[in-house]
Amino acid sequence: MNKASILKFFKRHKDLIAIFVILFVCYFLYFFSMGSYPLIDVDETRYVAMSRDLFHANDLLTLYLNGDYFFEKPPLYFWLEVLSFSIFGKITEATARIPVALCAVFGVGITYFLGSKISSKKYGLICALILASCFEYVVLARVAILDMLLSVCIAASAFSGIYTLFCSHRFKKYFWWLAYIWAGFAVMAKGVPGLAIPALTIFISYIIAGRFKEMFKPLYIIPGLVLFFIVTLPWHIIMLQKYGYVFFREYIYKHHFERFANSHELGRKQPFYYYIPVFFLGFMPWIFSFGAQITVFFKKHFKNIQGYFDKFCDLQPLHKFMVLNTVFFLVVFGFYSAASTKLPTYILPAMFPAAMILGKFWFDYIFKDENERAVNISTIILNFAFILTAIGLTVVPQFIREADRAGLEAMQIPGVIVIMASVLFNSFAIFKDKKKLHFIALVGFMAVLSMFAAKMIFPYVVSFGQNELIEYAKTAKNKGAKLAAMGTGNRYSLIYYAESQIDFIKD
Repeated sequence: MNKASILKFFKRHKDLIAIFVILFVCYFLYFFSMGSYPLIDVDETRYVAMSRDLFHANDLLTLYLNGDYFFEKPPLYFWLEVLSFSIFGKITEATARIPVALCAVFGVGITYFLGSKISSKKYGLICALILASCFEYVVLARVAILDMLLSVCIAASAFSGIYTLFCSHRFKKYFWWLAYIWAGFAVMAKGVPGLAIPALTIFISYIIAGRFKEMFKPLYIIPGLVLFFIVTLPWHIIMLQKYGYVFFREYIYKHHFERFANSHELGRKQPFYYYIPVFFLGFMPWIFSFGAQITVFFKKHFKNIQGYFDKFCDLQPLHKFMVLNTVFFLVVFGFYSAASTKLPTYILPAMFPAAMILGKFWFDYIFKDENERAVNISTIILNFAFILTAIGLTVVPQFIREADRAGLEAMQIPGVIVIMASVLFNSFAIFKDKKKLHFIALVGFMAVLSMFAAKMIFPYVVSFGQNELIEYAKTAKNKGAKLAAMGTGNRYSLIYYAESQIDFIKD
């Protein structure tokens, strides 16, 4: 096959090639050695334990934790875990993480689809790879907790609603209905936030677009609400009938309204600005170019910001899309910042609109020769941060206790090699003006880092300080205290208790 034939094949099968690239990258980001490290933290441990209990139970509606009712979360995530256990016929770290990793891939796929429909396949692919390789997205795709499922459902609902402003009239009703369905799944993943965020995003988007009344067309809202209630009501009604006031108090009042307004009992009270540094770290390595994009935008368009909203209908589709993704981003940030209870994982839905916004910046850099100076400076700053990280990796072992030093020392040399290789690739791409290589180098670094984390970082995090926790668990008089300690002890995960690997838990 000659070069012309290969180029012709690529042009005729752009979608197929893009999907292959996404799946190939996602394998190394999310699936590579996903079962080689034990359960990581308390949440992953208890969620897998609850899924295991649900898998063995006759009742698939009621969740239990350590033998007690667990009314804190709806069951959608746990049903997916049970489905995975049923398909593979066993309960392991890998089978517990597969549903979460598949949700992450689906979220990347949604991003590609929307980007390609709004602008082009190249833009969609860039947005998808930015999302796929941002730090928090990678980490939460490798941990069996429900935040990835919730975030993907929220994004699918919000994006479906946003896309109704762009798609042809023929398909508009279907995307409206999808927005309601995905909002229903988001509610079944984690309750009220799953509805509030996409609903508020779509509501504000339609106000900006000057099409407020369109949201209430019977063709859209009546079937949409029916579909939403079909997804959400059956489980909630059954649980209310079965457990009455106890379910209402624990699930609806305590873990929704009280959690939003008052987190003192949970010990999760954080300042309003909490998610600014969280997003800064979570959107690595793209955060510096994201900051560069904001700087460039304000320099060029600060005086015309009001015009973007006042003359929204006159904007080109991609510029409209940027405005609406900014709305989505600010809604996520504002909603969780206003909530009293704050955790780092809650901000994950913001990665979707952030990737869409930054995708245009990188697309213009790669294919339009724009933003070159801003992108290059942002990467130089990133390189400087990488160099500081490599220096820190060589120095930190001297300041930690000897019992935990060996694991960190084992990853020093390969860690420094991975980091400095990225610095060299980035620098080469800048000085040789290799724009595509520049982008690929950052995505590739995150893929290699994810593989390195699966082999070395995650196992080290799991083993860090476990000896002391195990000793505490052995001496604990209360069974609940033992379970809590062993859950915190990570690698001695609750899924192994029933298999008698830790005999004293049975006492």
